[in-house]
Amino acid sequence: MKRYLLFLLANVMVLASAAQTAATNTGTLYISGGGDVFYAASDFTNNSGSSLTNNGSLYVKGNLSNSQSSMTAGTGTLYLNGTSAQTLSGSQPFKTYHLNTNNSAGITLNNDLSVSGTHTFAAGVIATSATPNYLIYESGSSYSGDGDTRHVNGWVKKIGSTNFTFPVGDGSVERTVALSSLSASSEFNVKYSATTPNSYTMVTPVWDVNEPEYWTINRVSGGTAVVTLNWNYSKVYFPNWVVSDILVTGYNGSAWTDFGGAGTASGTASTTGTVSSSATSSFNLFTFGS
Repeated sequence: MKRYLLFLLANVMVLASAAQTAATNTGTLYISGGGDVFYAASDFTNNSGSSLTNNGSLYVKGNLSNSQSSMTAGTGTLYLNGTSAQTLSGSQPFKTYHLNTNNSAGITLNNDLSVSGTHTFAAGVIATSATPNYLIYESGSSYSGDGDTRHVNGWVKKIGSTNFTFPVGDGSVERTVALSSLSASSEFNVKYSATTPNSYTMVTPVWDVNEPEYWTINRVSGGTAVVTLNWNYSKVYFPNWVVSDILVTGYNGSAWTDFGGAGTASGTASTTGTVSSSATSSFNLFTFGS
């Protein structure tokens, strides 16, 4: 049987009740593990100078704020399962091992949220602020359950050297992009956007650039990687190009240029397909070209 923990430890002030009073950690809050559960029926604040260790289950139905520096991920799971829109805020990133996001009303990150284990998209879209803030997938982490109603509308950061598909979109549809064949442990920031900028400025052999969508891929550190784009005509319009002519184009600050992939794309222009670039060390904006 699970034990529901609502307690006072050394210098911990936790105010919570069935009336959905906010909970605040001002000292040391330790959720030991196994079946141990801490349930915040409303907002939960982890103050500066406090210590939170979650080796069990931490449920937050309201807003979450963290100002604890050097926070550890623990081995437990953070559940964001509100029924109205939730926000993450604070002056320091919130770190969790596992994450379960289950809020159809949506979750907004006004602070970084770091995942070291697995992230389960149960319900709802995660939006990140324009500051920007990030949903961070640490080295070795993964996710499941993503889709059109369950993805990130904003920035996703990935750290590590393994192949990764970024669960990004615009809040209505998920439009993933993948990085593979990384030559070194790297840190990438990725965001999806509509309406490709400067789509009429290009360098030969590119003679046409896809206008409705593009991905921003910023490399913070690391080496080369292969960029794989996918199209889905049922979600976002895609030109009726000859598939063998489709390639990956990247924006160099002044024009869209050829990043490779011509002759290797697979699929059908009127339905779905993918195309991969050559290994590249230059990252900025990416979309399809012909």
